[in-house]
Amino acid sequence: MVYLFFLFSLVSSFLFISPKNFHAPFQKGVFLFLISLTIISFWKEKKFKSKQNSISTNFDFLSDKQITVLPYLLFISSLFFLITSSYHVFHLSKSLADVFLFQDADYIGISDILLSISRGEGFTSSYYSESGEGSYLHHHFAPGMAVLSPFVYLIPNRWGLAAGIFFVYQLGTILWLLWAYQITTKNSKESVNKFLVFWVLVTNQLYLYRIGSSFHFEVLVLVFGIFFFYIWEKGKKIQNAQSLQSWFYYSILSIATILYLTVKEDIGIYLLLFFIPTVLNLLYNLSKKIKNSPKANPFFIFLSQEKSTNLSLTIVLSITFIWLCFIFFFYPKFGDKSESISWTQTLTQEYHPVFKQVNGFQKSLQFFLELTISGGLGIFQMLSEVMGIGLIYTTHLFSSRPWHHEVYTYYCYSLIPFILYSGILWIQSEKKTSPTFIFFMLACLFWKNSLDQNYPLNTKIESPWKNPTIQREIQSDLKEVNLILLSKNKEPIPWKPDEKQIPEILKYLNLPSDLKENSNRIFVFSQYNLSFYLADKTTTYPLEQIKHSSSICKKANVCYMVMAPEFTDEILWPKSRILEYKKELENQKGVFVWKGNQIEVWKLKQTN
Repeated sequence: MVYLFFLFSLVSSFLFISPKNFHAPFQKGVFLFLISLTIISFWKEKKFKSKQNSISTNFDFLSDKQITVLPYLLFISSLFFLITSSYHVFHLSKSLADVFLFQDADYIGISDILLSISRGEGFTSSYYSESGEGSYLHHHFAPGMAVLSPFVYLIPNRWGLAAGIFFVYQLGTILWLLWAYQITTKNSKESVNKFLVFWVLVTNQLYLYRIGSSFHFEVLVLVFGIFFFYIWEKGKKIQNAQSLQSWFYYSILSIATILYLTVKEDIGIYLLLFFIPTVLNLLYNLSKKIKNSPKANPFFIFLSQEKSTNLSLTIVLSITFIWLCFIFFFYPKFGDKSESISWTQTLTQEYHPVFKQVNGFQKSLQFFLELTISGGLGIFQMLSEVMGIGLIYTTHLFSSRPWHHEVYTYYCYSLIPFILYSGILWIQSEKKTSPTFIFFMLACLFWKNSLDQNYPLNTKIESPWKNPTIQREIQSDLKEVNLILLSKNKEPIPWKPDEKQIPEILKYLNLPSDLKENSNRIFVFSQYNLSFYLADKTTTYPLEQIKHSSSICKKANVCYMVMAPEFTDEILWPKSRILEYKKELENQKGVFVWKGNQIEVWKLKQTN
């Protein structure tokens, strides 16, 4: 039977390297196979119900030999997952870049923030501030994202963020699996059956994939989250809360809590909501003890019951409360908040009608069930944790933001660590689970996955641009644009309509010695869908920040503006809007530098 679960764990890995049109039929086939196993198992349980020792409901699901083979199969499954997911992300990222869909403001904005961190300039953000010079931490308080900066610094041409995000996704997935297996080896044979379910769930987790393929730093919850919950679980084994070892543990727990909170400003809210049922349960037990011992001091009763858990909970909740107070009340008073887009402003902004809109609450129950399916229906046996997850989900339920409401893309970061942690608790619990229910859980998982057209994403993306000729011309122009941006020669380049040959331009720029300039001081106001391909040695600004160029360019050696008015989405970014920014540039007496087939390069007048 272990070999069957091993094959189930490879389903998504197989999808990563298979054609898109094969994904849904294959997953539906797996679903139908599991439904068949569910029916057969249910029939056997009914048929042999009177024979207590003849069926697998006594958890003789695996033989001792199969349990011995399990770690080797887990290693092969994990290795296959790493190889195929790496292959998938390489082709997915390349495909997105080739059709100019990687030039999303979030990707460029986050990548540039991480570059600023690596240069020692802090969380300076040109994409998330009104002036183009504010701190990203006023937009989202996420100092933990700094751990991704080495990827952006070491991997050139803006590929670092993509590599870092998928590395964390893969690392987080493997760590959760290893923790689950570690628990399995220390518990009864009964827990092995639940581990098999968890194994298949994690390697085929739709929401894990969503957060990993969103190219957003929120993926850090997978690693910081497991670190926090792993340390939290270790605290339950502490016998003497006053020992030196215990105080060392509480120090590590404090660090783990702070690290998890640094992922984003609202993580603290989710932690508080998740622990509310636990706190209520403790208070209920405390009230019963006080009632039975009316003369005893309530404070000492509280200390006497589960000392380590109560102290750990007190530390976590205290740190979280102080952290939230700092973020929402004290931190906004530091610096010039007007320079950044606030979190409140972002949450209340109106979306363009072209985006999907929230349709109400009718699908909310469906979304919640889909989430619980992704963690296995077995977590419903963990009542306290499921209640906590339900409280976190209410923040999505009442949200008017479409993707947040439907827990889409990276917005599942608020729930995924708690769902996975509940699965860990389910494995180490003594809850009984029949083979029928196990097969049914997995059938639900693959049924849900088969309905999602973006699981996994197609690595052969069709270009959304109607004119392929323009796209090819843009790709050709970009090679020359970067040579111009990084050259020492800052004088306007004479341009004639028929002068488009690369050799002539290279000769004029006198390369390669011209590329030796300190390029950290080159600022480029770039059109939204061109930024990704601009050299990462430059600092990019969104085109709309041209209105603040007089103050921004004081810090630069040279400022450029790069645009291609014909190459844009007329619905989201109409050509007329780009031309307005061009007119703004002309009003500032910008100097024309070069024009290729489609792209124009202008130099801004220096004010320093």
